[in-house]
Amino acid sequence: MPSLSSPSRTTRPPDRAAVSARRLMAMLLTLAAALTALLTGPVPAAHAVDTGLLQRGLSGLSYLPRSGVDGAYGPQTQDSVRHFQRDNGLEADGDAGPKTMAALLAKVKLVQSAAGTPADGDYGTNTLGAVRTYQSRHGLEADGIAGPRTMGEMNIDRIVSSGQGGGTDSETKLLQRNLAGLGYLPLSGVDGAYGPRTKNAVLSFQSDNDLDVDGIAGPQTKGALSAKVQRVQSAAGTPADGDYGPNTLGAVRTYQSGHGLEVDGIAGPRTMAAMGIAREIGSTGPGGGPSGGSPTVPVPPLSGSVRDKIIQAARSQLGQEEWGNNCNPYGRCEAWCAHFASWAWQQAGINYHTAFSGDFYYYGRDHGTLRTDLRNAAPKPGDVILFGTGPSSTSTSVHVGVIERDNGDGTVTTIEGNHNDRVERVTRRLVGGWPAYAIVSPSGG
Repeated sequence: MPSLSSPSRTTRPPDRAAVSARRLMAMLLTLAAALTALLTGPVPAAHAVDTGLLQRGLSGLSYLPRSGVDGAYGPQTQDSVRHFQRDNGLEADGDAGPKTMAALLAKVKLVQSAAGTPADGDYGTNTLGAVRTYQSRHGLEADGIAGPRTMGEMNIDRIVSSGQGGGTDSETKLLQRNLAGLGYLPLSGVDGAYGPRTKNAVLSFQSDNDLDVDGIAGPQTKGALSAKVQRVQSAAGTPADGDYGPNTLGAVRTYQSGHGLEVDGIAGPRTMAAMGIAREIGSTGPGGGPSGGSPTVPVPPLSGSVRDKIIQAARSQLGQEEWGNNCNPYGRCEAWCAHFASWAWQQAGINYHTAFSGDFYYYGRDHGTLRTDLRNAAPKPGDVILFGTGPSSTSTSVHVGVIERDNGDGTVTTIEGNHNDRVERVTRRLVGGWPAYAIVSPSGG
């Protein structure tokens, strides 16, 4: 019987076209990977960090979208780390090393403490909820993310050692010394950190000097500030170097002493007026008004305490009307309730002026005179009451009035500028009426 053998198999020659296609595809993939690495930079290969913890912190502080919390240390996370590093004076290499992680956890803990939740450094669901509650109570967007506005409300510096877009620690301190010397920032605010207080001071200076009001201390703002400081220095008889340091403070004190002014070394509105320097562009200083024929404001002799003088000054203006487009004798041609309220304080010797009602909130916070529980605020004559939902912007802080008296029935009588286009006496409910969010007292009053 013939043996059965397996059928023979025919070996086909390789398909050269297919092999070439596979080789080409492999080369293209290799090239694509190389280009990706070149364009995005190397992704750190081994991080001794909890990537989830890192991403939750970055997302909670608004450096990374929530969708970016994926556990992968990719280009998006690297970019967020670089952004955080730049804001915090760290080497912006995108590598979340020990210094970066320590700074991030410390910032998260500050947010947690302000929001009243355990400060463990992990921006998890508990922290999101606590921050939402905080935001809701303070008239902020309740998204649980501690972005710039929320951190500003919490008095946490988001940007450290930066002039809001560039600048060294020494440059920021020069900016702050000049702002403080002109009365826009308390001397305690000269700390080298471009935080909310410094930004608000820059906003006020820009508003007074007809600059773009953006809170960024760019070349124009710094130049205008230096020029104003130099004018003060020249009037005080000290070298005009544009740096409001100890020598300038001393020279201004001497000038103030010789001119019967409060001797504090700060070139506030009254000192600048005595020097013949317009604090606001287009104004003739306190008591004067914008260019274009503003009348001088008559003020009777004032006597008594600081609070007495504030009320006497405010009462003397009842019936004063604006003209043109919001033109008024207390500041520039713009919404002028804050101009009037701070003008009244100035007449009593309070070294403060602002065009924005929300600035009074930060004044009170900085001087320890802020009250936000209006049911227990115990308002006094000379205080100011702030209307709206919070100090963040002109859309949230909408008006301010000077409190003339507490009526003892849950209402106060106020004297308000820019009420029906004039200075008028108004009765306001502390709670349940037009929303009010804070009462602020003058320092030393």
